[in-house]
Amino acid sequence: MTEIFHKDDFKWSEYYTAIKGSPPRETLISALELFDKENIVSEKLLAIDLGCGSGRDTFELLKRGWNVFAIDKEQSGIDIIIGALPPEFRNKLTLVVSSFEKINLPPADLVNASYSLPFCLPEHFDELWMKIENSVLSGGRFSGVFFGLNDDWSKFSDMTFLEKNKINGMFNNFTIEYFNEKDEDGETSTGEKKHWHVYSVIAKKK
Repeated sequence: MTEIFHKDDFKWSEYYTAIKGSPPRETLISALELFDKENIVSEKLLAIDLGCGSGRDTFELLKRGWNVFAIDKEQSGIDIIIGALPPEFRNKLTLVVSSFEKINLPPADLVNASYSLPFCLPEHFDELWMKIENSVLSGGRFSGVFFGLNDDWSKFSDMTFLEKNKINGMFNNFTIEYFNEKDEDGETSTGEKKHWHVYSVIAKKK
């Protein structure tokens, strides 16, 4: 029996409080290290932080000199970013409040989606992925996370869960540089027990 996640009822403010001050996601750090090896001047690069939340990845990108286009559906997360934003980063950051179904993405050197894509409605996911793929410039990268079918939250019919073969097929126009699967028990950021089935991917656009 499927259930609804009720994203609108989810206590995002509690989640943002729980992760406040958390380090950036490992997939982002690894992707940035790959850019560093190419000796590209980060000040000229644009990253899209898709589902930016309260900014744990956004701020890391800004600190490393990137221009950032950060998107989230929740105004509460955007407000936290605004409140914590140092003046020297204001001209390098664009903040947008939008759902996945309505977003328009500019051309970018990096699209980062840390634990956000599973919250896309399944009927809109393929369209969203097409927008992401079209956004990433040749030589640019995608870094992010997908949820697999064994995840505890797969009972929620308004979230997106993917088979491994489906994920691999999505990257036909990319070279996959990192692919990791975790299928294990753990906890959420708010301390609840949960079985995680997570695919972490870094890929370079051909």
